[in-house]
Amino acid sequence: MIGLILLFFILFIIWAFLMKNNKLIKIDNNIYSKMVIKEPRITFLKIFTNLASTIFFIIVCVLLLIVLKNKSLAILISLLMIIDSLLIFTFKHLFKRERPNIKRLVREKGYSFPSGHSVSAIFFYGLVAFFIILSSLAIPLKVGLCAIICLIIFIIGYSRIYLGVHYFSDVIGGFFLGSSYVLLVVYLLINYWCF
Repeated sequence: MIGLILLFFILFIIWAFLMKNNKLIKIDNNIYSKMVIKEPRITFLKIFTNLASTIFFIIVCVLLLIVLKNKSLAILISLLMIIDSLLIFTFKHLFKRERPNIKRLVREKGYSFPSGHSVSAIFFYGLVAFFIILSSLAIPLKVGLCAIICLIIFIIGYSRIYLGVHYFSDVIGGFFLGSSYVLLVVYLLINYWCF
């Protein structure tokens, strides 16, 4: 597990280095140029992208604090989401990459790398997948739900590029960082929490 955590973080560092030295701009432009912007897709992705927004996660955390009987777990998840936000803020301000200068279909502020939505999607939905795997649900149901979670994460990442607020490299960087963070948290939960 430690090896995977380090692998994803090293991949993030290498990816960030390539981005900072303008080695990824060609692939970023090529991927965006191949996207066909159509109205029904825009509406769907505008809705879907919100499944990894700050407001969405605040609502989720408040609901967990109200609904979950295990209050310590609800508090822990909320604290982990706050750390997620601080992680994103730190790296965005470290790299200070401007957002793409293309047709933006939603309004966004702040820096571009890494994609905060991508980091948070991998972290939060990855954590949900972890709890599903630990649950007493039937194995086929676990597999199906985890497959749906993977699809949600992919669509969120795709939506950020499609809506013109992130480069492809921002999303991949976010996925690397988010994977490292969620695996670290899972490792700590398995070894130091009552699972």
